[in-house]
Order: sequence, then C-alpha cells, then structure tokens
Amino acid sequence: MQVKVYTPRIIEIPSEYLPALAKRAADSLGERAGEISATRGHLVRQAVQDGLIREFDDLISEDGTVDLVCDPGMEIPLELENQTLTLTELLEALHYKRSWSEMKSKNEAA
Repeated sequence: MQVKVYTPRIIEIPSEYLPALAKRAADSLGERAGEISATRGHLVRQAVQDGLIREFDDLISEDGTVDLVCDPGMEIPLELENQTLTLTELLEALHYKRSWSEMKSKNEAA
C-alpha cells in the first residue's frame, strides 16, 4: 500500500520575493487569477518551481506542477485587513503596497 504523507515544515521566503512570486503565480493562472483566492500555497509552489527552495525539488513532477499543500485540510485564503484577496489583488497590494481600503476605492472609481 502506498500512502502520501505531508509533514509540517517551516520555511522562510524573503518578503522582497513575494511580488515576483505572486506575479508569476497569477500569470500561470491567466484570467482566473482575478477570481481565485490567493493562498500561501500559490506563493510557496511558485517558489519551489523557481528553485528558491531547493529542498523541495523532489516535489516537482515531470509536467512542472508542485505536489505541495500549505494548510491542513484545505488552503486558507490570504487576507488583508480581514478581506480575502484574489491573486490579482494580492499582486496589486504587494506591488503598490496599498491597503485594502485604498485598493477598494480605486476599483470602485474605475
């Protein structure tokens, strides 16, 4: 019998890498990036694909996907000021270092 197990590990991704990781993760999802809630998993899987976390290279499959889950049960969406963000909104917040209220008012004005 084969059973896949996930063991908890703590990793560190430097904050300065987050905007680029969010951008590549959003780009890989295309138009769906504006609909899908951003998770730590998106950022960590992208970091593994980019070679930033070499200890997880063995989790990259032949098709380039990364078999990794960051939250038990399901991946928990990232929030800013108690609001869930899509990958596109996360990218915008990281890139422009805006608060949720600034982003919301900008989107409502458009």
